[in-house]
Amino acid sequence: MTIEAKWTFNGQRKVILGNWHRLWCLLFGPFYYLFKGMFLWSILSLITANGLWIGFPLYNRAIVLRHFYKKGWVQGDIADTQSRE
Repeated sequence: MTIEAKWTFNGQRKVILGNWHRLWCLLFGPFYYLFKGMFLWSILSLITANGLWIGFPLYNRAIVLRHFYKKGWVQGDIADTQSRE
């Protein structure tokens, strides 16, 4: 399930997690987190060899959602937003 978020500051919408987020995290590790703008997680992923290779992909959803929530993004599913438009 794809997860979309809306930034409370200006109403901008963005897809923050795609359907294959765990696979991308597993394959590209630190580069995945750099692409998302999560520099600390990128460094941690690099140092721990991607969370001992399987740890970070398992918890990737919680890591990414918490990061964007702290930045002011409000979560909403794409199916919910398309039905309201």
